Amino acid sequence: MVSLTFYGGINQIGGNKILLEDNGTKIFLDFGMNFEEHQNYFTEYMPPRKCNSINDFIYLNLLPNLNGIYRRDYCKHMGLDFKEDNSVDGILISHAHIDHVGYVHFLRKDIPTYVSSETKAIMEMFSRIGAAGFEEFTGFKPSFQLISKKRGNGFKRRDARDGLERRNVRVFDFGKKFKIDNLEILPCRVDHSLPGATAFIIYASNGTVIYTGDLRFHGRQKEWSNDFIEKAADADPIIMISEGTRIKEKEARTEEYVQKESTKYINKKKGLVIANFPIRDTERLLTFYNTAISNKRKLIIEYRQAMLLDLLRQHGIENLPKSDNENIRIFYPKKSWGLVGRNDFTDEQIKQDYSSWEKNYLDLDNIIIAEEIRKNQKEYVMFMNYFQLNNLMDIKPKKGSVHIRSICEPFSEEMELDQKRIDNWLKLFSLYPERKIHSSGHACGPAIFEMINKINPKKLFPVHTINPEFFKELPHRKVIYPKYGKKFIV
Repeated sequence: MVSLTFYGGINQIGGNKILLEDNGTKIFLDFGMNFEEHQNYFTEYMPPRKCNSINDFIYLNLLPNLNGIYRRDYCKHMGLDFKEDNSVDGILISHAHIDHVGYVHFLRKDIPTYVSSETKAIMEMFSRIGAAGFEEFTGFKPSFQLISKKRGNGFKRRDARDGLERRNVRVFDFGKKFKIDNLEILPCRVDHSLPGATAFIIYASNGTVIYTGDLRFHGRQKEWSNDFIEKAADADPIIMISEGTRIKEKEARTEEYVQKESTKYINKKKGLVIANFPIRDTERLLTFYNTAISNKRKLIIEYRQAMLLDLLRQHGIENLPKSDNENIRIFYPKKSWGLVGRNDFTDEQIKQDYSSWEKNYLDLDNIIIAEEIRKNQKEYVMFMNYFQLNNLMDIKPKKGSVHIRSICEPFSEEMELDQKRIDNWLKLFSLYPERKIHSSGHACGPAIFEMINKINPKKLFPVHTINPEFFKELPHRKVIYPKYGKKFIV
């Protein structure tokens, strides 16, 4: 008998954590962070306490209060009971956005985590960067352990220099079934705003369960999502768990629209073109790469994007430009002492400004610094997200420079406050108002309704939406609205 328990994604965008149980087999569908819930309690000035994080997150309902699933080193340090027989048999990750993968960090390293090849590449990028402190998705740094000193007597705290461990990350092939205990699972590639997005068809004991993850039908690869619909419909599902991020929206602009409008807008501009788009959205990177070339410019990316391009290529993805492509430049901003570009320090001294993974690209021929961009502004389209706007003080955009916003609109109070600060930066350098040219990673309402009607599930659970009531417009559908921690028996 199948049951579903929802620990996230309810009346909110993201944070999906859905426990599926069937005759003793237990799996989670995603294990993500909800940004708005997280920001209700934490900021960069008051971050979570690592020393008590699981206890704190359970208290705040950010993590489910389940015994046996969390990492042993944390549980031991925090005085939590740990019963391995209460654990789960696997985690299905639909894609590598933080709202779907962000809390994997807290899980036991031996729990099998099933991902696409592209998703693993992005998870590896997060693990190498480790910027937020809770991003051990593939590599694992044991914490709260004392080990013997290599020299002298006594003990020291174990850290990353004492060796990493690996999570049990297993890569599946799209279109090929695999098993987790008693469950058979078919992963289907779908189109979304980052590579490797997956929907799952789960063959349970008393029927089939469909989980859409996040998807769209207006990207370059919409045929992937349409193919998923056909396979899901053939499975005659009893349950469908559907995302509904943009269920209110009546239409969606395409990725081709973004490229066409950006190309036209950039044409004959005399200064620098700055584009803000999701850092892991390689489809959007490709859009602005093509846009830059069409306008006889080069695309400037940052070293995290360069790393992602290289990791994806290592995982067999070859439809994207290489990081050392002749039409790509990799931006190195000033950090720490701000030595990059100076001739009065050695290369070794300059590299000390950067962490080990950031140094990897400093010796490439296609790196670029602010001074060179400032001198030749009309030659470039530059990626710059809102965490990098202070670099404008070094670049000094000239008259005729423009800013393209190719990300979603603010949808929370904190994002609206951020937007005010962003506008101040743009006004300072005469880049305001910004030009908005965007295509969402999520399907609009009519596309979602068409998908559901074609798949024709007996029961429907809406998740990943702040407007679940719009699913009532589906005629002759049994729509069930999940509640936090309530088990639904199918």
